[in-house]
Amino acid sequence: MRESDYDAAKSGFAVRFVTIGSQEKAEEFCGRQDSAALCIGDETKASYRAMGLEDFNLLKLFTDPALKARRKENAAAGFSQDWRATKLSDGAQLPGAAIVDANGKLAWIYRGTHPGDLPPMAEMLERAISDGRVGS
Repeated sequence: MRESDYDAAKSGFAVRFVTIGSQEKAEEFCGRQDSAALCIGDETKASYRAMGLEDFNLLKLFTDPALKARRKENAAAGFSQDWRATKLSDGAQLPGAAIVDANGKLAWIYRGTHPGDLPPMAEMLERAISDGRVGS
């Protein structure tokens, strides 16, 4: 998160992360990554529904090869799931990413297929610039 904020701002757009839970919980969670100001709490999951994001089949939690690979990458980078702070139903929420232009129009959307499935921030920044959504 924090690694790409400077590049995004330099390119003319703001990065924000919508997280499940209250604004207070979002700031607490994101604060552990020095990114509290970038996170927006969505306690009712309205943004998830609006993006058409689904739940992950929890039976695949330990068997999905793509998820296992992503979990290994995250562990190597020093990140892990805090299961004490995660409701099981929230842990099943699939991730997504979107580029919304300055007029509020949805310009691009990505719907993850497993809990760790998001394109890298650098890839999303490159996409936003190449699609002409932001200036460089």
